[in-house]
Amino acid sequence: SLLLPTMRMTMLRFILLLSTASAWLAPSIRVRSLSIGASKSLAPASTSIRTLFSRLAMSSNEGVQVVSLKNLTDHEADGSLMAESIVKWLDAEWMPQTVHVEMAESAKNSYISARTEGETEIMSIMMVIAEDLNKNWEKYDADAFVNAWDVSNYVSDYLTDRTGSEGCECSIKIY
Repeated sequence: SLLLPTMRMTMLRFILLLSTASAWLAPSIRVRSLSIGASKSLAPASTSIRTLFSRLAMSSNEGVQVVSLKNLTDHEADGSLMAESIVKWLDAEWMPQTVHVEMAESAKNSYISARTEGETEIMSIMMVIAEDLNKNWEKYDADAFVNAWDVSNYVSDYLTDRTGSEGCECSIKIY
């Protein structure tokens, strides 16, 4: 029973990655329809990707749990801890580089901004971080061995771990 939610989260991440790549290649792409199960439609015609994933994440009868950050209230401190974790992860995975600190600082600022605006869901914060890193990717591209989605996926795993929620066994080590 634990494997099914894990597979769904992996599927969500894969669909999210594909949709982002599609949106990057053709920004006007909109989802036409997506059905989960035999009869439940989550996306009527012309639904945006972000709205689709919000609905998909909130689809509790499909087994996907929304992890909330409402209990993490010190956004500055939490953002700083997250940035430190990102740097430790990237330095351990590759080698210490200044670009890791710069990407982590961008993720921290995105996190603090999203939380200050009232965002409490991990998936939405993950999207904000990835979008912000992508906007400024020319700063990181020459030296980074990862991309914006690698960082935002790590942040998703990190925040899931920070809330004490059960994560995916396929997740990388959280620092």
